[in-house]
Amino acid sequence: MQDETQILKDYLAGLKTGNRSALAQLTALQDWSDIAQREIERRATFFLQKLPDDVIQAIASRDIDVRSVIGEVLIS
Repeated sequence: MQDETQILKDYLAGLKTGNRSALAQLTALQDWSDIAQREIERRATFFLQKLPDDVIQAIASRDIDVRSVIGEVLIS
């Protein structure tokens, strides 16, 4: 987790240099875990937008288990 924390610090340091007021505004936000979860879901939605309609339909009807397919791809 230290690597991820350092990556975040480095990014925030760059933001501080380029836009200190934007960085300060981020301190008003409290539930970063919830915000991060919504971002993950937004990225998943973006990913789905790239798939053909028949694949999306199969996922929606649970004929395709996306997590299982991702696991198969990762181990191959």
